[in-house]
Amino acid sequence: MKRNTFLMLLITWVVGFVTVFQWRIQDRAGNEEFSLTDDGRILVPIAAFTEKTCEPKQKIGFLKMHKCASTTLQNIFLRYAHINDLNVILPLRRWNYLGSPELFSLKLVNDTPWHHLGYDIMALHTRWDHSAVKQALGGDPIFVTIIREPVELFESLYSYYNLYSFFEKRNLYEFLDKLEDEKFKRKNDRFVDKIGRNQMLFDLGFPVKDFGKENKLKDFVDGVEKKFDLVMIKEKMEESIVLLKHLLCWEYKDLVYLKLNSRAQNEKKKLSVNQADKLRKWLKADNYLYMKLRAVFDRKVEQFGYKKMEEEKKKLSSVTKQIMEGCLSGKKKPADENLIQEMRKSAGCRLFALDEYSFLDEIKIAQWKRADKKELQSVGSR
Repeated sequence: MKRNTFLMLLITWVVGFVTVFQWRIQDRAGNEEFSLTDDGRILVPIAAFTEKTCEPKQKIGFLKMHKCASTTLQNIFLRYAHINDLNVILPLRRWNYLGSPELFSLKLVNDTPWHHLGYDIMALHTRWDHSAVKQALGGDPIFVTIIREPVELFESLYSYYNLYSFFEKRNLYEFLDKLEDEKFKRKNDRFVDKIGRNQMLFDLGFPVKDFGKENKLKDFVDGVEKKFDLVMIKEKMEESIVLLKHLLCWEYKDLVYLKLNSRAQNEKKKLSVNQADKLRKWLKADNYLYMKLRAVFDRKVEQFGYKKMEEEKKKLSSVTKQIMEGCLSGKKKPADENLIQEMRKSAGCRLFALDEYSFLDEIKIAQWKRADKKELQSVGSR
C-alpha cells in the first residue's frame, strides 16, 4: 500500500514537472540546465551542479555609451532586472535618456511613482555623474561601461544620426576634407547638444572646454579607470562578456545576447589610412581614453588567463547556440533582422530581441505595480 502511494506521488510530481517546463537546454560545457516557464516569458535555472563561491551582484551602474554595442549590453541588464524584479532608474515619460547635455542627477527621477522603491540598475543613456549615480543606486554598486575605437565610433555616429544634414550637407569624406579649415566652425558643434566630437568623453561627463587640456584629460581618464570596475571593449565583445560574467557572478544564460541596433556591413564607410589618421588626430582626447583603457582591459584578460578565457568563450558560445536554436525551434539563421523578428514572435524568447522603448515600457509597468503594492501594504499596516 505504501509502495503504491509512493509511486502515485512520484508520477504526479513528474507530470507536474513536465507541465511547468516547456523545454530545457543542457549546457554540457557548463554543466547547467535551463528552462522556459510555462508561459514562455523568461529563462530560469532549474538545477545547479556546481557550488557557487560568490553571490550574484544586483546593484549595477552601466553607462550606455553611444554607438558602442551598448544597446546589446543594455538588453542584458534589462532582462536580468525584469526577471529578478529589480528596479531600474527610469524617467516617467517615454524616453530613453536621463540628462544630457546636463549631467545625471536624482531630480530627473524624483517625480516617478516608483522612486521610493529604491534602485538597483542604471542602464540608460545619460551624461555620467559618478557620485549622483552612486547615490541613486545606494549600497555598493558595480560600475561598468563599454568603449570603442574612436574612428569607427565617429563613422557610426555620422551614419546613425544623419550628421550629413547637420554638417551643412557634407558626407563623411567631405567633412574630413574640411576638418583643417579654420573657417569650418561647425565641426565642433554637437547635434541636439549631445552628439559629436570625442563622444565617449562627453558621455562620461568630461567638460567640452577641456578637450584640449592634457593634464585635465589625464586626471579624468585616471579617475574613470579607478571608478569603473570594468570598461569593456566593443571590438572584444566575447572577452568583455566573460569578464563581466565573473565580475557579476552571473551565469552565462544571463549574458546571452543578440546584436541589436547594428548596421549592415555595406552601410559602413571605408576610410583610407590618411582619412582615418586625420579623424583620429581630431578625436585625440577620445583616442587617449581608448588607448589607456584598452591597455587596462588587455591586462585584465592576461590576468584572467588566455587558456581559461578561450574555455570560457566556448562555454558562452555553447549556451548561446542552444538557447538561440531552442528559441528558433531548431532553425539556423544568422544574427540579422530576420532572426530578431523570429525571436519576437516567440513568447519565451522575445526579451532577447525586444526593442528598447517596448522593454522600458514593460519595466515601468512592473515597477508601477510594485510601487502600488507597497503603498497598499503601507496603508494596510497603519
